[in-house]
Amino acid sequence: MLDVRRLRLLSELARRGTIAEVGRAVGYSASAVSQSLAQLERETGMALLERDGRHVRLTPAAHRLVARTDRVLEELDAAEAELAAEQGSVRGRLVIGAFPSAGARLVAPAVHALVAQHPDLECSIREHEPEDGIPLLRSGELDLLVSESYDDVPAAPAGGLEAHLLVSEPLLLALPADLATAEPVAAGRGTAPPRGTASPRGPVALASLADAAWISGVAGTQYVGAVEQACRAAGFAAQVAHRADDATLILGLVAAGLGVGLVPELACTPYPGVAYARADPAPPQRLISALLRRGAAQRPALAALLDALRYRDVTGA
Repeated sequence: MLDVRRLRLLSELARRGTIAEVGRAVGYSASAVSQSLAQLERETGMALLERDGRHVRLTPAAHRLVARTDRVLEELDAAEAELAAEQGSVRGRLVIGAFPSAGARLVAPAVHALVAQHPDLECSIREHEPEDGIPLLRSGELDLLVSESYDDVPAAPAGGLEAHLLVSEPLLLALPADLATAEPVAAGRGTAPPRGTASPRGPVALASLADAAWISGVAGTQYVGAVEQACRAAGFAAQVAHRADDATLILGLVAAGLGVGLVPELACTPYPGVAYARADPAPPQRLISALLRRGAAQRPALAALLDALRYRDVTGA
């Protein structure tokens, strides 16, 4: 009998490319991953990996096994969901991955309300960006991942997963307070900001910041792509002086007068020395979605969590 956990590792290796990356994704050491895959080779009686120095490639037999494994894992998830649906009660344990601002503003309030309503349900929240959370979701380490993407920016590959849109929000300009001279948005115009979020001022032309020092993200992330696209639409390439993924660090750099940046509205909390403004032209929208394995939303616990996330918007309503 083939071990499902080892099959998941082989499937993940086909996606991630290296044993080290698989280990980082699932929280195992590279040695433990290698030993599990070696055991899987003994179970199948076939060579599944071709070793080339420190690199490995999947054999044709391994690729065929991965294709079947993915179908088997989908069926197992569907079977589990059907059994849970027949039981009908919201109970058990859910492990939820989320990036920081969504975890704090969306997931935590939803989970608080959900477990108060369903005392037999236990939820655990873990911080994960889409790039590392998606493989954990596929491997079964997570039950749901709150992920982000941006309009017209290539997203982290999420093939084989269901995506449920929760929130679409703008990127706002974060400016040192003494540079923010634009008038506030007139009453009755625009969309009210989320509760706990600073009110943005009137539109500021991005082109006016072409010579400014910019704060962007770590190279290769979707956020960087969104910043680059916004500046390109305004006719310039940003002069990036600092790079950070954490919104609090970005705001700290802005408050110190070290640059300007674009921050998703959900993360635009009041911060001393920082003013927010809408940008012209408008940057790409950030899309916040809940990702699940196919069929998993049939489980009553996950269905209830999805409902809580959908209806608990960023105003805290």
